[in-house]
Amino acid sequence: MQYATLRLSKEKDPTDYFDLKYKLIDNGFTRKWINCVLKAQQNQYGISEPWALYNVNDRLNDDYVMSKLNDLMGKVDAEEVLFGFELESIDDQNKLNKIHSIFEQHHGPLDTWKDNKIFQGKTPDFRKNLSEINQFVHACESRHGSPKIRIVWFDLPKVHKFTDSDYELFTNRRKFGSLYHLYTDVGKNIESLATDDDEHHHDVVPNIHFSADCVAYFCSDDDETVKNTENKIKDYVLKNKKYLENQGYPMGDMRLTTGRIELGRLEDVDELTITDRLKNYDFIQSLNLT
Repeated sequence: MQYATLRLSKEKDPTDYFDLKYKLIDNGFTRKWINCVLKAQQNQYGISEPWALYNVNDRLNDDYVMSKLNDLMGKVDAEEVLFGFELESIDDQNKLNKIHSIFEQHHGPLDTWKDNKIFQGKTPDFRKNLSEINQFVHACESRHGSPKIRIVWFDLPKVHKFTDSDYELFTNRRKFGSLYHLYTDVGKNIESLATDDDEHHHDVVPNIHFSADCVAYFCSDDDETVKNTENKIKDYVLKNKKYLENQGYPMGDMRLTTGRIELGRLEDVDELTITDRLKNYDFIQSLNLT
């Protein structure tokens, strides 16, 4: 497999589409990621949240994401009250952290939800709505962030762990037109904790597992941005050294590595053209490997 083609379309007109073709980077991790994507396709798993196009058009605007989040919490509470409140301001980071912590508490790490009694006797939408609450929390937090497209398969078991050689490929620098692996674990990693000022989280969950999940970025980080990000992470780790060690992550542990692994790059990167065309599409139709 040498290429990954991300096909975007209009949700109401799949015949109107736009393909982004990525040249895959040939290394040990990308080959493992390819196997995960093929596994998802062999099992005919659909892309879980085909709406997840952030800051590339105005579909996920402030009013929409807050209304959607409150609607999802209401649907969950109609089956079992887990929240009992609404988000009144999209800028209320403390309440967003609280909502995320409730999701984290009841969903549990990765696939452990399958044995959780809270999901027994509920409608199939109960877990789906709880999962989407997590994603719409991130949509609220990301609305002023960088343009990106998330591609996820929630049905694919999350069983694969990064090796030391994988961690060596991590980078905190994003490039316009590149495809990266996506954080797969349930919880908050070092990057999120360093920026969210979250007093509600349960445990730190660094980058441990990987799956077919990936993210396409349409931004580039300059040297100053990367330096500021890494300094903020370094400060968090030093200030929370004892906490991290108590959680089983001593200083120098490779699992504390931050960032993401680059999987592929667009061969034809005309930033203005791509940015302009992305505005016309609101649906992730497929990701195919060739």
